[in-house]
Amino acid sequence: MALVAAITVLGAVLLRRGAADPPVAGPVTWEDRTLRWASGPEVALAVNEGTWWIAPQEAALPDGAFTLEVRAQLAADSDPSAAWGVWLEMPDGARVIYAVSGEGYLTTRRCPAGAIPPAEIEDCPALRPEWRWMPYPRVNSPGTANTITLHLESSDDVRLRLNGERLGAAPVERSGRWGVWARGGRDGGATLVWQRATLRTAHDPGENR
Repeated sequence: MALVAAITVLGAVLLRRGAADPPVAGPVTWEDRTLRWASGPEVALAVNEGTWWIAPQEAALPDGAFTLEVRAQLAADSDPSAAWGVWLEMPDGARVIYAVSGEGYLTTRRCPAGAIPPAEIEDCPALRPEWRWMPYPRVNSPGTANTITLHLESSDDVRLRLNGERLGAAPVERSGRWGVWARGGRDGGATLVWQRATLRTAHDPGENR
């Protein structure tokens, strides 16, 4: 019993010290709290209409380690079938998108270059069969923000984290360009508020200059 108690206390101490925090690539090297390049901070989304936005050049992903995080919230009165996500561009121009919907679903899909649909990302194949739209209890409903995090693992796989929880990882070749996507609901419009986007890298671009 004493051993169990000691382990419990040690675990609590480690948690307080951040031992349970998910890994990050390094310090924040770029941050944006308005996302004006994505019509932010507040975007009106029309019924069944979608838009892809490209992040500014200064936010380009490095060849090495990175942690990219975007936080946004659908307004409480939005059509819950509205959705938004973060995408990474591949060297051939294809885009891998990680998206969530207000109905509590998430998906990861690869949209081929030259065939990227404005709204119907369902036309793009899932990166894995099980990564089609699927329910997930950690997806917050409209009125509460969601945070999508993409972290480059040491294996060179890109790991998806949703609201801090680790999900699947897969190899994704990257051109360095990335952006965000959003669409309105099936039957009604929606309002999306971009709250923050941050990029962490292993190297501070302000150093050694």
